[in-house]
Amino acid sequence: MVSLRIARVLLAAAARRWPGDLREELHQEWSAELHVLAEQRRHARMLRYAASLAVARPVRRADPVAAPLTGAARVARLVLVAPVLAVLLLIACLIAMNLVVGLIAPEDPLGIDPQLPVLTLFALCTAVLLARLGRKWTVAAAPVPLVLAVTVPGFAFGVMAQAVVGMEKVTQHAPSYAVFFLGLGAALIFVARLAAAGRRRAAWSVGILGATLAADVAVILTVLGDNAMAEESPHPLSAPVWLFTALTDSGFGLSPMQVFLIGDVVELDALLYLVLAALALGAVIAGSAARSTALDPAASPIAPAPSGGLSR
Repeated sequence: MVSLRIARVLLAAAARRWPGDLREELHQEWSAELHVLAEQRRHARMLRYAASLAVARPVRRADPVAAPLTGAARVARLVLVAPVLAVLLLIACLIAMNLVVGLIAPEDPLGIDPQLPVLTLFALCTAVLLARLGRKWTVAAAPVPLVLAVTVPGFAFGVMAQAVVGMEKVTQHAPSYAVFFLGLGAALIFVARLAAAGRRRAAWSVGILGATLAADVAVILTVLGDNAMAEESPHPLSAPVWLFTALTDSGFGLSPMQVFLIGDVVELDALLYLVLAALALGAVIAGSAARSTALDPAASPIAPAPSGGLSR
């Protein structure tokens, strides 16, 4: 049978690409599957199966000398590069918003300012991108070190960005940053446990809910902490909607002046929370799931999950 011979050649080529201690066992497993397909006369399926193995990327064993450096590089990428990239992408959203608003509403004829809704839309798209980036750049680590790796840098970069403007800004925003990242960190611990148990959908749901609640409390703290808003400040009963007001410039029953004051005090904090939370969620869910797989020999005996330099 010509198709069977071709498939066997492809399997032999695929096996030669794998490490010696795995090669024979894998070749036997593949040959057994090939034999079953041949008996069923599923020639097309047999050739597709052999061809997919021939072109699949084989496992690469880590170099014991380069492994520590590789792990350190992954941690540095997650801890240092990722939050900087998130901030740069948020700045890019601001630039894109100005360009788009200048095209669609150059003179604002309806008296509606679309800047903040357009900026939030761009930030949401950026958050999706950063969540995927967090999944790709994560490291397999225990929950606490991994959560610290995605929350402490965000807090530090936020404070440093405010320090560039002035120490008054640091005094105004740093407590809110601390509340947000502490709340996010607490939620991420539960997220990590759910992801490690294989419940990724539940992990995303809990993470999004926890991040939203933490951001809401942080925005409330920022608004209540501004003494300049004493006369026109919104009523504390409306506090739960201040986050969405800061993101959409919508009143939700608030007066136009109150909406303006909330946006003026909160500034870009709500958008910063959005993008950094997405990055953290992607990293923690993927990293916790990868660690769980690596610790379970039956889960992935051939291709263990990559790990970084974070403590386990």
